[in-house]
Amino acid sequence: MKFRSDSSKFKRFMTIGLALSIGVHVLFFLVSRMLTEGEAEKTVKITIGYDLPKPPVRFDPQPPRFVKSFAFSKEVSYAAATAAREIQLTRSEAPRTAGPSSSSKTNANAGRPSEGSVFFGALTASGGTSELGWGIPGGATSYGRSFGVGGSGGYGAGPGDGKEWGPQFAADVENTRGSGAASLSSMRENLLASENFQDRFDGFIEVNPKNKKDVKGFLNVYQLQYNSARLEKSPTTGWDVVDNQPSWNCVPQALPSLAQYANESTKLRVQIRGTIRLDSKELNTVPFLFMMGFQAPIKYTKEEARSLARYLRNGGFLFIDDGCAYQPGAFNQTIRQMLKEGLGYDAIFEKVPNSHPLYTSWENFNGPPSGEDLVRYNKLVREIKEIYPYVEAIFLNGRMAVLISNRGYSFAWGYWKFLPSSSGGPYDNQRQLQFGLNVVVYALTQRGGIADQNRSKIAAEQKR
Repeated sequence: MKFRSDSSKFKRFMTIGLALSIGVHVLFFLVSRMLTEGEAEKTVKITIGYDLPKPPVRFDPQPPRFVKSFAFSKEVSYAAATAAREIQLTRSEAPRTAGPSSSSKTNANAGRPSEGSVFFGALTASGGTSELGWGIPGGATSYGRSFGVGGSGGYGAGPGDGKEWGPQFAADVENTRGSGAASLSSMRENLLASENFQDRFDGFIEVNPKNKKDVKGFLNVYQLQYNSARLEKSPTTGWDVVDNQPSWNCVPQALPSLAQYANESTKLRVQIRGTIRLDSKELNTVPFLFMMGFQAPIKYTKEEARSLARYLRNGGFLFIDDGCAYQPGAFNQTIRQMLKEGLGYDAIFEKVPNSHPLYTSWENFNGPPSGEDLVRYNKLVREIKEIYPYVEAIFLNGRMAVLISNRGYSFAWGYWKFLPSSSGGPYDNQRQLQFGLNVVVYALTQRGGIADQNRSKIAAEQKR
């Protein structure tokens, strides 16, 4: 019985405790909910209206303030410096002169009323009023001409004394030089002679279209100076001329001999102006550039290769002669490499055909004449005996820009006539000099070259 009473008490307490727990949790939930809603109402605020921001204050610059005020102490007053002057016209006999008159002028002025004009402060007599004898007191008739009306001397003429101002010709000027287009052409030919441009250009040539060997003009020849790996030294007897010479001048007498032959054989005045480097600013005005070498390789920079390419693209002409006459040699290979680096894909070395105008520009050839490659051979100079029956060229847009000779013409020009008999000399070098002159004439006459550009400039100036 006691156990049942205890069990019922336990159940009753459990029920009361559970009810109290539920009531406490419900009460806590309601209180927290009320607190949360009240806080939300306090934090959320909707603003219906607000004040727009005011524009910035405008800045009006104020005039500067002077430390010292200025005041004008004097007042400028103007008074009439001149007074009106009355001019009275009187009838007087004005002097008349009989001058040359043409029917065209008479017909143009016939029936047209003319008026006098005030010119330089004077009242001039016109063609109509002079008949009435009107003039300025004192007898003067005119001080000039105003738009073709009045006076007799024209605009800027001197005092009107009734005479035409300036020289009077009794007859027409006779042209003793002829008339028509022929005289104009003759005058231009006399004024545009090649010697008139020597202080302006480095090359100008004129070729008689009826006779190709009749050439005249002038040419300033420059020899290309470059750096080489060493001074030249003759490998054997007969090549002693190169001893202790830089590679760019391995045969010092070569270019002077060619210039002397050109001056003696033609009216083309060839002068050797000296050497020029690839970094020179005057390079682009040189119409003909000569380069020689022997066994030493050349040394160059990338900028020098680009400068050479610019010169060739702008109309320049480079004649390269390998004095060693050996294409596998160091000089020949390094100059080809330099051209390839400068011109890129345009550095295409083509064999010049024997029908090219180069061989008939001045003297007639069936191909390049013989040179060191054919006349002289020594295995100490050239390891292999190679004969090159051609010359090579680089063409830019159809124009020959570079001519490469593997034949040793520099030795032929400057040394063959002085070779001792022990070395097989002397040799006749006339054909080799003639071929060199062919190269000069062709370079100066081909289209697009610097000399041709000079002629175009002169022709354009004459059309103005």
